[in-house]
Amino acid sequence: MEDKTTPIEVLLVRAQAYAISSIQLFKLKATGKLAEMLSSLASGFAILIFLVLFFVNLNIGIALLIGDLFGKVWLGFIVVSGFYAFVGFIVYLFSDKLVKNPVSNSIITQLLQDETLEDHQLPD
Repeated sequence: MEDKTTPIEVLLVRAQAYAISSIQLFKLKATGKLAEMLSSLASGFAILIFLVLFFVNLNIGIALLIGDLFGKVWLGFIVVSGFYAFVGFIVYLFSDKLVKNPVSNSIITQLLQDETLEDHQLPD
């Protein structure tokens, strides 16, 4: 029995196999990147929780200290709140430079971290 496949049919079968393999590779790389980003986000969130708890307790202590110095506890809390209102306003004014750009750059860096020239070379 003779094989009656033409070179074009063989080429089409190989092209289809290559396309399927490329799609599967893309899915695996995307899944890996997503898992890496989510794990970084989860660990960052855990650290953030502990930092927030630390700063809340620190700020309560500072407010009580200032209130004790002024003779009225509530006045210490107003001073600390006013300080944070001022800092929040400054951050709002410069939010693009202080928050948006660094976060965007961090995400882009993480997404493109493993991209090398070897990934885009043609097979021999």
